[in-house]
Amino acid sequence: MQLTFKTESNSQKITLEELYTFETFIGMTLPEDYRQHMITFNGGEIEEDNIEHKNYKEGGRGISYFYPIKYGFDTMEEVFEDLNEVIPEGYLVIGTTHNGGHILISLSKDTYGKTIVMYSDGELENLSDSFTQLLNDMI
Repeated sequence: MQLTFKTESNSQKITLEELYTFETFIGMTLPEDYRQHMITFNGGEIEEDNIEHKNYKEGGRGISYFYPIKYGFDTMEEVFEDLNEVIPEGYLVIGTTHNGGHILISLSKDTYGKTIVMYSDGELENLSDSFTQLLNDMI
């Protein structure tokens, strides 16, 4: 399924310099497929209704939206500062699912690019092996 993203009215695209500044802020390099998404959309809300992860149908694990790096509500810097103490080491919160889970991407060497979902009770579930695969796994 080809997903369509819309940018919030209070957001805008970012530059490569702003992306590099964010990577410096978090002290990690983002996977290339995710970097390309951020340069193109700077996060974004999914326009399609009722999408779900192919491995978790009817479970609310479909993407709701991705946080913008800058320019908008719940920017990546704000979310990073709010949740950095509770997310697993080496992961970065990049968005939310329909059921309120946080979508995380791994920036650790062994699992680099892998996406998981984390719930408020700390439960973790695997989503996809890469950001591109996460997008492709939505039905």
